[in-house]
Amino acid sequence: MKNAILILIASTALLMAGCDNGDMSTDDTQIGTEKETDNVDNTEEMSAQPQGKNNPPVLGFQIDRTGRPAINTALNQTFSADEDFKGAEKDAYNAAGEEEWASFAPSFAGSLAILDSLDTVCGNQLLADDSNEMGRYNTLATILADDRLYVHSDRGECGTYLGLEAEIVGAVEAGMGGCGGRTLDDDVIERSYSLLAAGILAGIDDGVTGDDVEHLDGFPFVGEPTLSL
Repeated sequence: MKNAILILIASTALLMAGCDNGDMSTDDTQIGTEKETDNVDNTEEMSAQPQGKNNPPVLGFQIDRTGRPAINTALNQTFSADEDFKGAEKDAYNAAGEEEWASFAPSFAGSLAILDSLDTVCGNQLLADDSNEMGRYNTLATILADDRLYVHSDRGECGTYLGLEAEIVGAVEAGMGGCGGRTLDDDVIERSYSLLAAGILAGIDDGVTGDDVEHLDGFPFVGEPTLSL
């Protein structure tokens, strides 16, 4: 593709700092204790200051990531009867680094096989390939496990969630995928299930007709949530 495609990985990354304790002599231990005490004092002093650029919060483990919505929910151990295992696997995927994503593809493939049957026609799912020695659904499972949103920076027509990915793999004609990414107006659930069940960008209705909050023109772009009891 002549025009550049930006690959955005929107992630909520939380990193944990740690110290390596090695063998120290008695004198070194005393010095280390004094330094550790100083660090505690400095931490207490910084925590009393307003947090911002010069006093950033202490980061911990990564717990979630903002990539393709609904994929983890729809594909990761979705049909497992063990709720604890299912939840743990979804948490693990959210916390996984890029180098670990492919390890979830087998789980995704199993769910894809079930979703492929939603329209009562097996094998019409996007990229379903019976000749694939790794399994009919392996190609799509591997692509979806790569949790990124693709954006075509030279196109201004957006609002077609998963459209650019579908264009890249040949599911729709060139130019039909728009700029990629997603907007607040995209029905990402309906689009996901249409793609996963029938290999098309629309047609499998999720029964939801709209959002219950108003979208705003400026940041944060979504209105105040409604409280329902």
